[in-house]
Amino acid sequence: MAVPTEFSGVVLSLENTIYPDEKLQETPSQLDGLSKEMETNLRIAGCEYIQAAGILLKLPQVAMATAQVLYQRYYYSKSFVKYNYEICAMACIFLAAKIEEHPRRIRDVVNVFYHIRRKLNELPNKVMDYMSNEYFHKKSEVIKAERRVLKELGFCVHVKHPHKCIVTYLKILECNDNTELIQKAWNYMNDSLRTDVFMRYTPETIACACIYLSARQLGIGLPSNPPWYEVFDATTKEMEVYLLIVSVIDSVDMLIYQVKYVVDIIAS
Repeated sequence: MAVPTEFSGVVLSLENTIYPDEKLQETPSQLDGLSKEMETNLRIAGCEYIQAAGILLKLPQVAMATAQVLYQRYYYSKSFVKYNYEICAMACIFLAAKIEEHPRRIRDVVNVFYHIRRKLNELPNKVMDYMSNEYFHKKSEVIKAERRVLKELGFCVHVKHPHKCIVTYLKILECNDNTELIQKAWNYMNDSLRTDVFMRYTPETIACACIYLSARQLGIGLPSNPPWYEVFDATTKEMEVYLLIVSVIDSVDMLIYQVKYVVDIIAS
């Protein structure tokens, strides 16, 4: 009797996007000799490039958020030392636009990043020649990078965002009429995309942390006995995620401000 062949399988779920501590501690970049501070800066810079390019490509925020999460995930499998972060950022936003059903032409993605780069270097505006070797080389690199991202993530590119959780939780807390609180929580959520919190915590916990941080800054009291976030299955220890969000936001380096400055110039 023939022995049945065993095949390996791929499990796709929202739970397997949370990485174990051992994978978070020693990243491929650090194993290649890159400092933790430099890796953090490259993560932030790549996400800011994605955000800036997404605005210029007129993509919805959900597409930019998905691209940033994919970018963060990818560099827990590959090293910044071996793979160019700007090419990866292009590939992630190109892929995320298709995932969120707002596809953009690859030449538009390449040209927008080219435009941002020239602005950062204070060079005059210039559209990339679509018949040049430079364009074809860059296009080829982005396509290859997109394949690498899909391969390394095992085609597990679904992302659950905390935006809806924030709105739902504030409604349950009867704070849904406080537009300032909602906006600040959303801002913290968008800023948290520059960090790796989406690899460490569930979207529900991140939503709670953003609400907690916003309410604390605005001086708004929320139920504390028992803590309100426990109703949404977040623990006191997990709520420490807000400390990570604040520490990274406060340590953003000058390159990020330059990118935002460039976007403001282009949009004006």
